[in-house]
Amino acid sequence: MTARRIRLLWSRRGPAAAGQDRRWRELARTLADAGFWHDQPPAAAEAQWREVAAGGYPFTCAVLDDVAFHADGEELAEGNVEDLLREMAPALRRFGVTLQVRTVSGSHDDYVVDINGRRCVILDAGDPHTDSPWFEATVRPLALVNELLVAAGTPVRVFTLYTGGNEGRALLLDPAVVDAVRHSGLVDDREVPELPVSDRDR
Repeated sequence: MTARRIRLLWSRRGPAAAGQDRRWRELARTLADAGFWHDQPPAAAEAQWREVAAGGYPFTCAVLDDVAFHADGEELAEGNVEDLLREMAPALRRFGVTLQVRTVSGSHDDYVVDINGRRCVILDAGDPHTDSPWFEATVRPLALVNELLVAAGTPVRVFTLYTGGNEGRALLLDPAVVDAVRHSGLVDDREVPELPVSDRDR
């Protein structure tokens, strides 16, 4: 799903149904305090602040254009994990993570990707999670990338939207931004990005 389509859908159901101008302005202020727009030119930051304050969906703001990626669960399960990670690599480099990615095995029954020397099993025929391969193919590699971000000492993490679906997205965000949106109560839980976690943490 493109950012433009998400904006159109949101404009039909979000601000029109919200009717809570004060709460949206508070959310915009909280996002600004969390540094959401800190590296934007002042005019752009103000325009995006006003967009959210008027009930706009925060996760289609232009500030995220370079850190939001299409993560189609079906395509990932069919062998495109390496392509996604290579697309994300320049943005991740800005946060101290240099990715080295190599597909070790690309069959549906045994799909393994090496990420910075760590073996990431995307799909395995004997896996207990094989009933949701699109979800696993999205979450597993991105959870490993989050471990690399932790090791790099950056506050940014990879979050996902519509995880495992054809309209899935991966976004590099400060968790404080996601928490602010979640706790505002203004955005449906399904529209709040989720943090991918490894199998051992589920």
